[in-house]
Amino acid sequence: MSDGEERFVWHPVWQGRTVDEVRAELRDQAGRDQRAYALALEGAERHENDALSSVVRLERTWGGIALDWPETDPDALAEAMLAAERERERRREMTPLAELRDLLPRPVSAPSAEDLPEKSIRLTDPTARFVVLLVVFVLLVLFAWRLFG
Repeated sequence: MSDGEERFVWHPVWQGRTVDEVRAELRDQAGRDQRAYALALEGAERHENDALSSVVRLERTWGGIALDWPETDPDALAEAMLAAERERERRREMTPLAELRDLLPRPVSAPSAEDLPEKSIRLTDPTARFVVLLVVFVLLVLFAWRLFG
């Protein structure tokens, strides 16, 4: 039996389902939950209580796998969650995700500011800030000269 055809036997949620079926469902759920998270944050000012309860629920689901789960690739997030569910199946106990986190593969996150290529401009650098301000000033002068000149 191949890895994808392996079935969950004990697991209370995934019992009887194949690894491939669970992987596909987790991938879909990760994408849906990431969109729901973004929408909850967009509507947070108008519906603060609803947004907070949505965010807390989503954080409980995915935060144990990766703290940066909203920016993480849904496929990688699903693979990490699948690894956790398989470990739960192996142990035959619903171990909290936070306890399993060190045993799981790290999902691939979206690039952070530290991951930017070296050639990118970092506006925290005083020289880069000066160059950007100089370019903006020159453009404003040229625009004003063309408009009023």
